[in-house]
Amino acid sequence: MINSRSLLAVIILLFSANTFAVLNIVVSIKPIHSIVSSLTQGITEPKLLLNTNQLIEHAYLKPSQLSLLSRADLVIFIHPYFESGLKKVLENVDTDKKLIIGDIENIHLIHNEGHGHDEHQEIVNYHLWLDVNNMQIFAKKLVKKLIQIDPDNSLDYTTNFNKLNQNLDNLKQDISQKLSSYKSKVLASYSNTFDYFTNINQLKKSVNITNYHGEKLSIFKMLKAKKTMKKTQTKCLLATVEIPKKRINSLTEGLNINSENIDIIGFNIQQGGDHYFELMHSISNKIVQCLK
Repeated sequence: MINSRSLLAVIILLFSANTFAVLNIVVSIKPIHSIVSSLTQGITEPKLLLNTNQLIEHAYLKPSQLSLLSRADLVIFIHPYFESGLKKVLENVDTDKKLIIGDIENIHLIHNEGHGHDEHQEIVNYHLWLDVNNMQIFAKKLVKKLIQIDPDNSLDYTTNFNKLNQNLDNLKQDISQKLSSYKSKVLASYSNTFDYFTNINQLKKSVNITNYHGEKLSIFKMLKAKKTMKKTQTKCLLATVEIPKKRINSLTEGLNINSENIDIIGFNIQQGGDHYFELMHSISNKIVQCLK
């Protein structure tokens, strides 16, 4: 017969084994963390690396964030050129513990024209989560990876994937229906940020005022864009939240045009499985409001 001390030792051993069996997954940004949360629901809770509105390009990790990465079994991020502030840190993560979404086969990537050393060059647009199809491709790749490293929970991962995939299908239909009445109207974008969303939803766009996110706006570009927006009767100008209102006002002055600053990360939306769906609905609603 097992005495109470031996029984306690067995319980502690079993508890420790279960604790160490839980996967430590770290995800860079909220929209991607949401997809991962849906796939791992009931199994493990992924950690969000960038949980504030700090700029991804200039992110500086605290010791607690570095600790998350050092203990991770799997680190998921868009691409080192997107989370450029984390590039050196992510290079130190073992290759077999990284999943780079921008490198996944069949992920649709948009290339925009940019300038480097006085020559034209293509710049990859990594705002890929704004295309729901990309998130379905990512989820399919991730569930295979999770089953590979955690086969004991393969049934739960598969169940979660099937539910998520159906919800993403429904999301695409909802967005399409919401935007269907506005596909004849013309919008413009401050940068290439919204290309994935506007392209997949077949929205008419007159111009990207700057070629890529972070490019400086010259007087020449501003005047050229205003001329184009007036000629095409553009109804809406989209910009991300960090673009100053004063700059948007300069672009829309004298034109009959609405504008909307949109948070494409969803900093004010609670993290978790519902985050991505709330974010995409929020973006759709703001674009509809802007095109009215």
